[in-house]
Amino acid sequence: MNTLTMIKSCYPDITPAERGIADYILEKPEQIYKLNIKELAARVKVSLPTVFRFTRRLGFQGFKDFKVALIRDISVGLYLSPDAMDSGSVEGVAHGMFENEIANLRETLANVDYASIRKAVTAIGKARRILLFAVSSSVPIAFDFYWKLCLAGFTCFHHTDVYIQKMTARNATPADLAIGVSFSGDSREVVECMRAAKENGARTICLTSFINSSITRFADIKLFTAPVKSLHQKIDIPSRMAQIAILDVVYMLVLLKGGERLGVNISKTEEELLKGRLSRKKP
Repeated sequence: MNTLTMIKSCYPDITPAERGIADYILEKPEQIYKLNIKELAARVKVSLPTVFRFTRRLGFQGFKDFKVALIRDISVGLYLSPDAMDSGSVEGVAHGMFENEIANLRETLANVDYASIRKAVTAIGKARRILLFAVSSSVPIAFDFYWKLCLAGFTCFHHTDVYIQKMTARNATPADLAIGVSFSGDSREVVECMRAAKENGARTICLTSFINSSITRFADIKLFTAPVKSLHQKIDIPSRMAQIAILDVVYMLVLLKGGERLGVNISKTEEELLKGRLSRKKP
């Protein structure tokens, strides 16, 4: 995982003083190569040990190693600039949103754990049932994946009612696969469903943006997208697009592995769906 992505992924778990360091680096990463540890501490108004602990928390030996890694990542184009959308211009907002979403997709792709993707594909293929858990803004993402899996003939469960999700999790079996989708990774209801499913022996997969979030403790397979630290952090529209992209990758690999059998299932389903389409009258 590149350095900037790592900072954003750990952001909810660090101290207020460390967040000041993270904010400065995320907003002005290109300036870090000019600073030593004393100068950075002075600009952020924290102590030298705080800067040192911050770099150690990210897995580096110290500030020097952190600085080298950050400069390397910036040089290969993984830097996401802060929001620069003109709120008074339709064109400015349109360009800003598209650029942010494209940048987040690229950052997510640069940090994909392909071994975890392979494990997820295998787990889906072996599952008797696939149980999807999500709340709030993650519901459309989970439903999109649910719909595609149903199209291919998999036995799936997804419901927007939280109580029904909890009941389903409590009735999970070792033959089932539970998938929890949560941008923050700390949505109480989703975490509780994942915990219950895992306690019942089900295989579990999580999709989140934060590597130390609660949901990861109950996931056998962990899939991550790059978070976007911006004015829209609570909604984080770009990360939602990346989550859909990750699940699309998994889905496509499932279809390729399933071969002709899944292709036949999709054809049958599409034929049935076409029966409900209105015919257009030719002019």
